[in-house]
Amino acid sequence: GINAEYGVITMATTLPPVNRSGSKSVSTQPSQPRSQRSAKNLGRAAVRERHSIAKLAGIERADVGAFRNTYKHNLSLEILQEGYVSSFIELFELFDQQAKDRDNAGSDSGVHEVPLLIDQHDKLDVLKSKLIEAEEARRKGTPEKSYQSYLELAQYFGKFPSDTWLIDHFHDRCMNESSKVEDDGGRKLAEANYNIGIALEERGDLSSAVEYLEKFYNLSTEQEWQDKIGDNLHDIASLQLYRTYSCLAEELYEEAPSVSIDYLKKAFHMANEGGNRTEAGMASHRLGNIYEAVGDPEVAAMYHKGYLDRCKRDKDKVGMGKAYEALARCQQSEGKLEEATENYKEFVKIAQDVGDKSVYSQACSSLANLYNMLGEYGNAVEYYKKAAESMTTDDKERIELMNIAQAVAQTHHHLASYSTAILCNTAKLTATLVEWKDYRDDSFVESSRPASHASGAATPSCDQEKK
Repeated sequence: GINAEYGVITMATTLPPVNRSGSKSVSTQPSQPRSQRSAKNLGRAAVRERHSIAKLAGIERADVGAFRNTYKHNLSLEILQEGYVSSFIELFELFDQQAKDRDNAGSDSGVHEVPLLIDQHDKLDVLKSKLIEAEEARRKGTPEKSYQSYLELAQYFGKFPSDTWLIDHFHDRCMNESSKVEDDGGRKLAEANYNIGIALEERGDLSSAVEYLEKFYNLSTEQEWQDKIGDNLHDIASLQLYRTYSCLAEELYEEAPSVSIDYLKKAFHMANEGGNRTEAGMASHRLGNIYEAVGDPEVAAMYHKGYLDRCKRDKDKVGMGKAYEALARCQQSEGKLEEATENYKEFVKIAQDVGDKSVYSQACSSLANLYNMLGEYGNAVEYYKKAAESMTTDDKERIELMNIAQAVAQTHHHLASYSTAILCNTAKLTATLVEWKDYRDDSFVESSRPASHASGAATPSCDQEKK
């Protein structure tokens, strides 16, 4: 009809045709505007569009997921898809362990400055590769290969100072796998103990380190095992224990001298057993020093003598100088002054041959001190002077002390002659004394003493001088 009010012609609604067999039905609902479509439909459309673009670009759906996921997620999927569940579990246990360690350490700890393992992709790649290798070896029943994989992981993380916890973890894994190896006579077990001992020693835990190194020593006893360059593992154990025992002795000296001596004796034994004469000599020298420090110069001298003999065989002049000096100190403490004097002279001679001015100065000073104690002031002055002239130090206090010692010895050297001149009051001695006051040389001493006195006899009497 015609709507007169609006002047619009309205057509009657047309009914849809009857649906015939095989024909498609036609919706009677008008299509919704684009703005009214549901968010769900829009999301599906966007996904279809992205997949279409990816397909055109030759990218698989899995690749798209990998791009969108985290590195940790993708790494985990790869491990699981390859069927290595144990590796997946161990990796996540490491993530959890680091998180717990950070929480337990507290917010003020420096551990929070260390990046999380989960964010270090290069390390994760290495972990994935070696953990899968180890799991594959365990499946095949070859524990020696899984041991090697874990060892390589421990060595890899050894390059990073902040990864000691990972080093410990994989050394422990090596220990577990080594106990399963049955056809190597216990070599893998011995090596596992050695590796843990060295790792502990490097971080300063000597008491714990020595336990593992002693196990390595015991397991390698009477074995012909050699390392890659042909060194016997038992000799390596002996040398390593020598070094660790020596460090422990030094560490415990102030706190427990007797325990320190016990460790030094063990070090001495290990050095001898390992066949290393140089190390054995040093161990003997250290034993001598510590016995000397605790007040037993007789035993100290025995060890110093052993050190001297080894140095002579090896023609080690520096070592010989140290040994002569130490022997002289011990003999001086025992009252064996003539022997001490001879050994100090040998020390001076060797120091001069070596050409080390600081050592030569020390040797001359030591000999001068002994001469001064013996009352041989002329000799004392001579060697104090040599000591002062050869000093290379900038230590003004030490130089001043050396000059004072020389002056005191010089005074003692002149005292007897000066006293004789004053007490006797002869014209000859008075003239000599006046002349000495002008020149201050040793001619006064020589002219005021008979030859017998110059060699150590008593001061001449006035009657002798008057004659």
